[in-house]
Amino acid sequence: MPDHLRTLFIINAALTLLDASLGYHLAPRLLRLSPPAPDTDPGRVVQTIRRMLTGVVLLYMFCNCLAYFRQNRTLLAVVTVLLAVDLGGQLYVRYRTRQRRGDGR
Repeated sequence: MPDHLRTLFIINAALTLLDASLGYHLAPRLLRLSPPAPDTDPGRVVQTIRRMLTGVVLLYMFCNCLAYFRQNRTLLAVVTVLLAVDLGGQLYVRYRTRQRRGDGR
């Protein structure tokens, strides 16, 4: 098996874990930005978002494993790009929320 596929597989697995942990902590922050609806429970909404995050992580890892074990370079590259875009979007949202609040932490 080519080494670059193995390297990309490991990088994708690490990016998936980073994506999951960032999304897990970013969901409550995103919820605080929007005005609460009168008939919704914020805790339940966060829990639902985190469950959907689990599904996305499973999908990323399934596609990552499928591409690696079938040696499908195109699918592995697509998963890498999707993970990079997802992480970039999360980091951008995190940056914007900090900028709106005015703190530089």
